[in-house]
This record gives sequence, structure tokens and C-alpha cells, in this order.
Amino acid sequence: MKNNDIFDINSFLTPDVSCAPVYVWVWNDVCTKEIIDTQLNEMQHLGIRAFYILPEPKDFRPDSMPTNLTPGYLTDEFFGLCEYAIKQGNALGMNCWIYDEGGWPSGSACGKVTEAHPEFSVENSRYPDLLNRKATEFFIEITHEKYASATGEDFKNYVTAVFTDEPKAFFSSSNKELKDKYEELYGESILPYIPLIEGEIAPAEENVHVLHQWYDLCSHAFCENFLLPCKKWANEKGIDFTGHLDVDHSPDGCMNGGYNFNLMRALRCFDIPGVDFIWRQIYPEDRVTDKDEFNAYNGFFPRYASSAAAQNGTKFALSEIFGVAGASVTYDIMLYTVGYGAVRGINIFNPFNFPLGRNGQLLAQELPVFTEKQPFCKYLSYFNRYTERLSYISSLGERVYDTALYYPVSDFQGRLKAEKTAEEFDILGRTLENMLVDFDIADDDVLQNAEITDNGYMCIGSAEYKHIIIPENAYIPEKTRIALDNFIKLGGCVSQDLSDLTPAVKADGDGLRAMHRKLNNGDLLILFRETGVNGDYSIHLPSAKGYLLDLNNGELQYIETENGIFNISLAIGETAVILLTDDVLKAEKQNRFNDEFNISGEFTFRKETELVCDKNGFDSINYPENAVSIHLGDWSSSVGNAFSGSCVYETSFTLPAEKTGKKGELDSGDVHFTASAYLNGHHLGVSLAPPYRFKIPDGVLRENNTLKIVVTNTSANWYVHTDYFNRWKTEELSPYFEGEIEYAKDFLSGGLYGPVTLYTE
Repeated sequence: MKNNDIFDINSFLTPDVSCAPVYVWVWNDVCTKEIIDTQLNEMQHLGIRAFYILPEPKDFRPDSMPTNLTPGYLTDEFFGLCEYAIKQGNALGMNCWIYDEGGWPSGSACGKVTEAHPEFSVENSRYPDLLNRKATEFFIEITHEKYASATGEDFKNYVTAVFTDEPKAFFSSSNKELKDKYEELYGESILPYIPLIEGEIAPAEENVHVLHQWYDLCSHAFCENFLLPCKKWANEKGIDFTGHLDVDHSPDGCMNGGYNFNLMRALRCFDIPGVDFIWRQIYPEDRVTDKDEFNAYNGFFPRYASSAAAQNGTKFALSEIFGVAGASVTYDIMLYTVGYGAVRGINIFNPFNFPLGRNGQLLAQELPVFTEKQPFCKYLSYFNRYTERLSYISSLGERVYDTALYYPVSDFQGRLKAEKTAEEFDILGRTLENMLVDFDIADDDVLQNAEITDNGYMCIGSAEYKHIIIPENAYIPEKTRIALDNFIKLGGCVSQDLSDLTPAVKADGDGLRAMHRKLNNGDLLILFRETGVNGDYSIHLPSAKGYLLDLNNGELQYIETENGIFNISLAIGETAVILLTDDVLKAEKQNRFNDEFNISGEFTFRKETELVCDKNGFDSINYPENAVSIHLGDWSSSVGNAFSGSCVYETSFTLPAEKTGKKGELDSGDVHFTASAYLNGHHLGVSLAPPYRFKIPDGVLRENNTLKIVVTNTSANWYVHTDYFNRWKTEELSPYFEGEIEYAKDFLSGGLYGPVTLYTE
């Protein structure tokens, strides 16, 4: 993806493949060239234009998620098939990455690093000490180098990035180099403090400095001995280093489960820093009753990645999405997720799961699965094109903001008041978002190393900060205090006071998030309705010359303002893009449809396609026409509770003769969960998510009309009600399966609920 500073209509209509969502091709079964060819062809049908191969070897999780990867991981035959898949993908115009591990977390080559070198092991486990450079070098030798050798000298012509997934730096008491380094730096041995580090002794004011020093040292060692060598290898091969760390949605996750010690420092080691929302961390609040850190957590944590990118002087940040979110993931949830990320600076999306194996217990692993046999996936290409346009837009220009929220990593490392400071940090970030203030997250490295200008800006990479917001009780290291004092003397602002901050856009209405990007030929505003009770917004624009960009179809509409205010209505999860420019682009005027017709006549109903499964995996049944009358609403009384698939609703209606040929709009009302509409045989399009509206072009409306709406639900109904998996023990399916089934119960429905309304000129 290029660092574009100019909006180009052709690039918006048909984005470059570098904007495409990068799907995870999970190799979990027997693989052959014939299967590769078949599945690459399937990707083409689904509109998938980018992938990386995630191998899940037989010994990855044999007791909790058994797989049947053949040929064996890291064998010559395995790399030969990887080379074939990558080169065939390239021949089809696809973007290909490599994944550095067999399963996850990255760094062990599925145990083969410690199998060959037990001395690299952390406490005699299969996982190596990633603070040991030699362990990393061997890991790169048996994974990265083998991929490069298999592909040949023109490796960078086939592969554009390498992905590392949740590497963890567990402290090993056998790491003599680290202990010696601590003594060299601080003049005392770390050995007496091992009980403090291991949590056997509680931290106190007199010893918390040891934890600060030790974990800062560990953080540097993790970067220098694992992340940066991986980045160096990638860059020397002419490709990017990308991926994400673990527990990166939680403020103190760097210490509690993430094992990276300083998330922001680690993320700046990536060419494309990333975060992970593979559960339901990002989820519409109105869809859940119980919120926790994996269920509608909805924090501002995507900004960790976009902040690191800006501080590196780049624009590109990634999110891994939908890994184990369950079979109930609807397109409106998917659009909510990418919109949530994009308005916070994420512009490369990495969805799970396109699986190699599609039968037996493999169907229970890492849901949802995006395969052609599932009726819901017949619309996946629409989601992919939408996301490509969103990725293109959110990579343009430069973000317009001057605020940073201080990342109190010393408090997380010291444990004395970690929970309280994390809460303050979280509240400040959420408050900034509610104020529509765009901001970065900045740690001590940034504040200590940024250049401070004479007019009071702290500059690092492409980021320029005028305001640094500090949690009230945060511990601030002495070097950081000195940097902040100098910043204040030159005119910078350091406080907890948010009153003088400038929002990305001035807007009236609740639940909105916004980003402002500056282009060479204008300004972009990205608006996302996250929550709230009112979907109508009044946006105060600095210019009346502009366009509303449609992410669904690439069309442009002239902006019409009243006294500098643009009025727009957004459904929860809907993203709007406004381009303000003097450039003259092809666009339509906003249509005003004042006449309303309620299509309340009788609808007929029939099954079209149903998801089924047998020993060979998923399939779908196509039904002949056998229509019956139906009332709008949940269709389960007609098709049963276990039905996952598509059904057809049809009706006829009459309009006044003068409406013949007029433009209009069809509103399908509430739909569970995707609608494809046909009016008088003309396909109006597909609507993935609310609002389920369709444009009616000139010449389609008649006096006597027929309407067909094809509705498709998710696979949730089948998964919840099937007895297919009863033949296996829970531990033979997946550690995520029970939770995914609970998620699926939120979406056990399907049907056209309406009301169906027609609007005309």
C-alpha cells in the first residue's frame, strides 16, 4: 500500500490488491497441489485477494485441537507446497505473506527450536527464551530462511510481508546474559530480587524501582533479541515485518498475559504494527447483555498500533479479526469491526479463517470459517470490496491531531498501583473519544526522544503533539519528567485537563467517532457511529465543496449543507466518509424522496439454499420452488430452529401511474441478516447490514410491480442445533468451541422482519 496523499477516484473505485483483507489460510489437513488449486479458485469466487498460510501441525495442540497437516511441518515437501501456493496465488494477482510459526505463539517453530536446542528452553518447556538472541537466530534459520529458499532468489517478488503472532518473552532464570546486564547497569545482582519478580514477595515503595529497572531491561532485550532481528531479516529480503502481541486490548496486558513488558516499544519494532480483536473485544454494545474484556470491551486499543506507526513515520497499522468470534458473526458485526478499527487508524485487516480441512472435528475449530459452501459467504466479496475501499481511504493523507495520552508502563511493571492507573488511563482515553478528540498513545521512549520545537510541539516520526495527557496517579520516570518540563517551557501542554482540546470534527449527536486526514487535494473525514440512541448527526464542515463517498459501491454524492452544517443519519456500525475538495469529480446530487408507500401486501416464502453437513464436510441443498404465505418476522416457525441458509420473499404491489420509471429507494426494514433485492427482475443490489436500503434507478418502477428479497442468516443455527459434533469429546474439538457456541446463541434467528417501505420522487 502506497503512502498516498491525494484522493484518486479510480483507486477508490477499484483499490489496489495491497488494500485487500489478508485472510488466514489455515493448513490443518492433508494438502496437495490439486487441493491448493481448488481452494485458490474458491478464494477468487469469494473475492479473497490476499492470504498467508498458517500451518497447524499435528503436534501443535494434539490434546485440545487435533489436526492432520500432511506433509509434515517444516519438511521439504511442506515448503514445496507453500512455494506452489504462493506462486500460484501471485499468478492470480493475489497478495501473499508468510506466517512464521506452526500454530502460535510465534518463536518456537512448534517446539522444534527447543527440541534441537534444549538449552534455549524456558523452564524445560517447548517454548524458547525469546530474550536469547541465539534462540531467535535458530528460529529464523529453520522457518523464515526455508520459506525464502523454497521461493527462490526473487522471494520479494512473491511475498510482501512476514507475520509474527503473539510472541512471548518469558523470563528464564537460566538467561545469564540478562542477569549480567542488570548488574552491569545497576551495580547489584538481580538474584536477591527473583522472589519479587516472580510475585512471591509483594512490591513496596522501597523495592518497586527494581521492577521498573528489570522489566525495562527485559523489554529492551525482547526487542533487540527477537523483534528487531525478525524485522532485520524481513527488511533485508525486501519485505515488511508485521504481526501483533498478545493481550493487547488491555492497558496492562503487556505484563498480564502479553509478556512483552512494554507494548508501545515492542510495536515500534514492526514495519506494520498490529493489534488483535479475534474474540468479541470489539462488538456493538446493544448486542450483548454481559460485557467483559472479551465481550464488547470496546476500548481504544487499536490506537496502540496506529500510534506506533505514526511514531515510526508510517501510516499502516493492522488488526487480526474474527479468529474465534463464533459462527454467529454477521456482516453488520464485521462492518462494525472494520469501521471501529479504521476510525482509530487501522487500515490493514487480517480475517480468520479460510480452512484447508473442512470435515470432521475440523469444522469446530476457529469459527467462523469463510468457505464457499456456506450460504452466508456468497456475499463475502461485497464485504471484501467494502473493506478495500475503507482501507484505501484510511491510508490516505496525514491524521490531523496534536494530542497524546501517556502510557504509564512503569505502573504496570511495578504492580503497586497498576490496576488503579490502568483504570485512570482507560477513562481518559474513552473520554477523549467521546469528545471526538483524535489522539495517540505515547510512552516514555517517545517523550524522552522526541524533538521539541520552539513553538512547543513534540515531534517524532510523523506525529506532532502539543498536548500530553497524563493519568493523575501515574509514575513518571525522571528522564521523562525532564523532557516534559522542557516541553512545557517551550509552550507544550501537560495536564489532565481536557477542556482546551480540539475535536477531529464538530458534530451534534451521540455515539459518534471521527478522524480527520489532510490530503494534498483536500480533507477527509471518517465518521463512525459506535453507539448511542440518536443516529442523526449535524456535522459542522469548514467547506461546502465536497462529496459523500459510498464504501459499498464506490459512488460519490455531492455534499449539501445548510449554513455550513451537513446532516446525516447513521445506523450503529455504519461508516461515512466525507471528502472536502475543490476537485471536480463525477457525482450525483442527493435524491429527496418525499412519497412513501408501505409494501404491506402478502408475502410468499420459500427455501432457496440450506447449509448441511456430512462426513465430507459442508454442503448446501438447493430447493425447487414451493412458496407459501408468510407473516414477516422470524422464519423459524416455517423452516425450523436449525435452519441456516437463504429464503426468498416475494410480493407484488401497485403504484400510481405517474410513478412509473421514477427513481426511488427501497427500505427493507429489519433483516436477519443479509438481503439481496430484485424489483421487476432488476437486481437492486445486496445490503449486508443496517440500514437495509436499495437505490431504485430510472426506468425500473412500474404501475404493477413484483418484489423479491432473498434473506440469508448465519451458520449459528446449524452449529447450535446439530448433533454432528457429539461423536467427539470436547477436548477433541477446540478449546474455543464451547465459548463460540455460546456466542452463536445470540443470533439464532433469520428472516425478513420489515417493515418494507418504498420511497419515490
